[in-house]
Amino acid sequence: MQILTQITAWQGGRTAIALGEFDGVHLGHQRLVHRAMQDAREKDACSLVYTFANHPMTIFSPEKAPAHLQTLEEKKACFASMGVGALLLEPFTREYAAQSPETYVKQMVAALHPVSVVIGFNYSFGCRGEGKAADMQAFGKKYGFDVAVIDAVDYEGEAVSSTRIRRCLQAGEAEKARRMLGRPYILSGTIAEGKHLGRQFGFPTANLAFPEEKVIPAYGVYACQAWIEGTAYDAVVNVGRHPTAPEGSPTIEAHLLKAAPATLYGKEMQLSFIQHIREERAFESMESLMHEVERNKQQAEAILQAFRKEEGGKIHELSV
Repeated sequence: MQILTQITAWQGGRTAIALGEFDGVHLGHQRLVHRAMQDAREKDACSLVYTFANHPMTIFSPEKAPAHLQTLEEKKACFASMGVGALLLEPFTREYAAQSPETYVKQMVAALHPVSVVIGFNYSFGCRGEGKAADMQAFGKKYGFDVAVIDAVDYEGEAVSSTRIRRCLQAGEAEKARRMLGRPYILSGTIAEGKHLGRQFGFPTANLAFPEEKVIPAYGVYACQAWIEGTAYDAVVNVGRHPTAPEGSPTIEAHLLKAAPATLYGKEMQLSFIQHIREERAFESMESLMHEVERNKQQAEAILQAFRKEEGGKIHELSV
C-alpha cells in the first residue's frame, strides 16, 4: 500500500476514492472502502482512501477533540490488511478547512483523477461542512466521476459510528464495540514495570503504559488476547487503580494464562479486548482478591474459547 502525506504526491493514474475520517475503521467504514475497492477493480483504477492525518477538532477546539479508536500506525495497518492500494493522510489545517466545497473537489479531481468517489450518507466537505452528499453527486456529474453514497450500517437498531463505539468502550461494553468494529478493540504499547503486587501473590502481570490520545476502556476486568513478539496469549486484564491496593497511577495489567518469556520489560504488547468480565471493586482482603482472580481466569478461558469458536480461528493481531 502506498502512503501519501499530501494530495499532490499522487503520481499514479485513475483512482476510486473512499472519503471519510475513518476513526476505528468500523463496519460502516469498511463498507465504504470495500465499495471503492470494487469500483477500482471494475474501472481499472487504484483504490485510494482519502482521510486526515489529524482530527479536525485538533485545529479548532483541541480541548474537545475526541480520544482516538486507532493510532495512525494502527489505521495504516488496518487499511493495508484490507488490500487498499493507496492511503492519503491529508494534514487538516485552517487553510484546508477554508476551501469551498467546489474548490475541494476541483483539487481532488486535478490531483487524483477519480473515476469513482464513495462517501457515507452523512459526509460533509468544504468550508464549515457546507458540501453534502447531494452536492458531491452534482460535482460528480460536472467533473466526470461516479458517486456512491453508502447508507449506515446498523447494530442493534442504531447506526454504527465512531462516537457510539467510544461510548461503548467507556461504559465497559467491549463486546458491543468489538461487534461494531468487526474485530476487537486494541491497545498497544511497551511493557513497563508496575507495582509488582501480582507477582507477590502468584499471578504476575505485564503492565502496559496508558497509550496517549486513545480511548481507554472503563475500569474493570476483561478477557483479552495479548500479542507479544508474534505469539498470542490468553489474558485477564485489569484496567484501573486496584482499589484494594490503590497506591500509584491507573494501570493496564495483563495476567497471561500460559507461560510467557521470563523477561517482558521493554517488549511491545498488543491487547485485544474481547469481553468485559466485571467492574473494578475493592475487596476486604488480599485473600478474597486472589479467589476472585482465580474465578476471573476461569471466566476468561471460557470467554476466549467461545470467541475463537465464533471467529473460526481468525487472527486479530495488527502488524504495526
